[in-house]
Amino acid sequence: MTQLSSATNSDAENVAATPKAVKDALANAVNINSIYPVGIVTWFAQNKDPNKLFPGTTWKYIGENRTVRLASANGSDVMTTGGSDSVTLTTGNLPAHAHTFSANTSTFDYGTKSTDAQGNHNHTTDVGGVGNEGHSGVYYQGAKATLSTNDAGEHVHNVHIGPHSHTFSGTTDNVGSGSEFSVANSFIKLMGWYRDA
Repeated sequence: MTQLSSATNSDAENVAATPKAVKDALANAVNINSIYPVGIVTWFAQNKDPNKLFPGTTWKYIGENRTVRLASANGSDVMTTGGSDSVTLTTGNLPAHAHTFSANTSTFDYGTKSTDAQGNHNHTTDVGGVGNEGHSGVYYQGAKATLSTNDAGEHVHNVHIGPHSHTFSGTTDNVGSGSEFSVANSFIKLMGWYRDA
């Protein structure tokens, strides 16, 4: 005679399950709440809606164009969102650096320059005047003399300038436009749902 058992989670091999045990075990195996408890996330590689697949349950879509990042172990930040697929760098994102430059102009030799020719000439100047004393020690009222340089002949004056250059320094113009760029990683897209109720 075979012993019957109503246990649904027994490992015994020398007893047979009662019809009720079989029914309960089957019910537990197909119980949607056991398979998909509230809070579970499920993925589809097709356009599926679990609200239609599992009547009596409520599911919400995780969101479009998002990647998944694991939450804190205590669950304090579950379902929070953040981040962006693109960023724009600011000055604060760049390593400290500077742009400097220095240069020299090309050397140019101005050579030797000359004044215009002024022709043969001399220079005169007056000496003495009212109340001057003569060379003999005698005082002459209003004595005055005019002195002249010798004729120099027609001539010019040369001025040597020589070669030289200029050194300068400064900063470069701004470059770049500040456009944002993508930081999205390589991905594959799936449909993602989580059970809400």
